[in-house]
Amino acid sequence: MAKTTLEQLLVRCATPLKDEEKTEELLAAQDKSFHMVTHDLVREVTSPNSTVRKQAMHSLQVLAHVTGKSVTVIMEPHKEVLQDMVPPKKHLLRHQPANAQIGLMEGNTFCTTLQPRLFTMDLNVIEHKVFYSELLNLCEAEDAALMKLPCYKSLPSLVPLRIAALNALAACNYLPQSREKIIAALFKALNSTNNELQEAGEACMRKV
Repeated sequence: MAKTTLEQLLVRCATPLKDEEKTEELLAAQDKSFHMVTHDLVREVTSPNSTVRKQAMHSLQVLAHVTGKSVTVIMEPHKEVLQDMVPPKKHLLRHQPANAQIGLMEGNTFCTTLQPRLFTMDLNVIEHKVFYSELLNLCEAEDAALMKLPCYKSLPSLVPLRIAALNALAACNYLPQSREKIIAALFKALNSTNNELQEAGEACMRKV
């Protein structure tokens, strides 16, 4: 119900005004509301709350559809909101709670798989390389090694984290110097004893 109502409001906010409605005041009001809404949605793309994050991504796609623009164009004016999180610059993934890690990884995947990309990874940039290395470690390390880290000790399962890392890693497939390692990590998931990881690995292989 709430999702439907939100979508209706977004459509109303983004739908171009009819000729008879195009007063200077109404056009200014629509521009302002659209700017505020998109700013808030962009900020939530890396939210640690799964429901909020997924709704923000979906809402941006709704706005793109209604306006006839790409999601990238919709997000571009607010790109600075994500500058420190795509990829993370101030904190290592493993220093964050697990739900925040998933939010950051899924937000990165979303932004780097848009057409055109909103952000591009560059392994010559130290923060980008660190993030890439953390993704690789989440995909390749054994459960016992990861469970020694404080942020993972109380988790009932590492699978959601690993799936988020697999998707974020697969989204880096345009980096030629890393392609071999990425494919090796995806093959490891394909050979996992966990069905969810196998399915995630298979889905990622289709993307690369």
